[in-house]
Amino acid sequence: MVKQIKNAGLVAIVAAAFLVTSCRKEQSNDGSGNYDRAASAGFTNPTQSIAIDVNGVIQDNFDGNATDNIINLTSNKVWLIDGVSYVPSGKTLKIPAGSILSSGAFKSYTATEGGVTINKNIRGVLVVVKGAMLDAQGTEALPIVFTSPNAPGSRAAGDFGGVILLGDADTNQPNTTVIEGLPTPPTGVDITYGGSDNVDNSGILKYVRIEYPGLVLFANNEINGLTLGGVGSGTTLNHIQVTYSADDSFEFFGGTVNATYLVAAGGDDDDFDFDFGYTGTIQYAVGLKALSSTHSTSGGVSDANGIESDNEKAAPYTNTPKTLPVLRNFTLLGTSSNNSVLKLGARFRRNTNFDIQNSVIGGYPNGVTTEDLATGTFSSNILHAYSATGAYTPASTASSANTYLLLGTSGTPFYTDHSTAYNVNTLIPRSTSPIPATAGAVAKGTASGATWLKNWTVFTTQTKVY
Repeated sequence: MVKQIKNAGLVAIVAAAFLVTSCRKEQSNDGSGNYDRAASAGFTNPTQSIAIDVNGVIQDNFDGNATDNIINLTSNKVWLIDGVSYVPSGKTLKIPAGSILSSGAFKSYTATEGGVTINKNIRGVLVVVKGAMLDAQGTEALPIVFTSPNAPGSRAAGDFGGVILLGDADTNQPNTTVIEGLPTPPTGVDITYGGSDNVDNSGILKYVRIEYPGLVLFANNEINGLTLGGVGSGTTLNHIQVTYSADDSFEFFGGTVNATYLVAAGGDDDDFDFDFGYTGTIQYAVGLKALSSTHSTSGGVSDANGIESDNEKAAPYTNTPKTLPVLRNFTLLGTSSNNSVLKLGARFRRNTNFDIQNSVIGGYPNGVTTEDLATGTFSSNILHAYSATGAYTPASTASSANTYLLLGTSGTPFYTDHSTAYNVNTLIPRSTSPIPATAGAVAKGTASGATWLKNWTVFTTQTKVY
């Protein structure tokens, strides 16, 4: 959940500047989608909008088969998502390996919050409602990519709306709760989440990249890169990268879904955000901040974290099930030297529980805090921070994080900007690193070129040609 954003532009190869102010946010692009930029990024393949009706419901007749409940896309076109597009209950949207999807036409919507009604032009938001499924199975060689429609050099956070999965698993909120970030849905479209089916299946996402996502509807009411509401453990999530999100990279609103091999890079707010009774397990995840990104602020100071976890938004924070993310083998890196654009490696608050082990956190002004009765397990982790304050004493407060962590034999493990060729081999701990072989997202002793991030991840998102 994002707070405020500083006036900080994304570094681009070809200079481009955008200025928008919205509620409490200030940034180069507030993610609203209110920019009628170039309609095409010059994609290699022809573009085609995914067929929707007047309510934005994706149709099951344009692929030639309306009876199998599978909406088939092909990989020989770039598929454009017009406005907010909904996969209807009972249907599966099937996206083949190697497919490219992007933002299509803007559509005008209304939204009301706290008695305030606004109009918003939105595009590029894919919503998989309860009872629907997304079958997006890329491969290491042919990942599926959701990305900006703009040409290389003119891409920015918020160019693509985001991907939202809604399920029927437990949350600690009423089952009538609607997912945040979306405008008022059309009649007959259900955007609530949560229920009692903890093994609910919202589909498969594997080898998927989501680039330049994010949408700010109201302050503290946004779409993230990948938003998961009440998603059950029958869902498969692995090898997913979110890059340059205008809000959180990954946010879990309740649910029991598990995940492996996640990458968050250059996001504005939190890399991983947990709320409303999320109780799944995530193993092997990388979070990287970028100085070229915008960074959320609250009360005039940074609120951009590696992890943020809350039980709920309002006191006394006692709803059940309690938020309890079980996290293993994370590597969360801030900046190579102290910088106030970031806040905390991990922030556990509002009576959340947590269990994080065998992980590496470094390069943040402050390490880990527990607030508002938050309790949990913090064990077998390597913690560096530029300040000794927090719930757990850092093993090092060195002025250069990597002089302690000793990641990579050459180059820097810290992500600088989206036009730089980031080398994932720099995440491999050196033999002299204090990081044990069992800790971190990439194990000590991994051969160069053999990390789980090889081939399918892309960090040069500003210059990538599709």
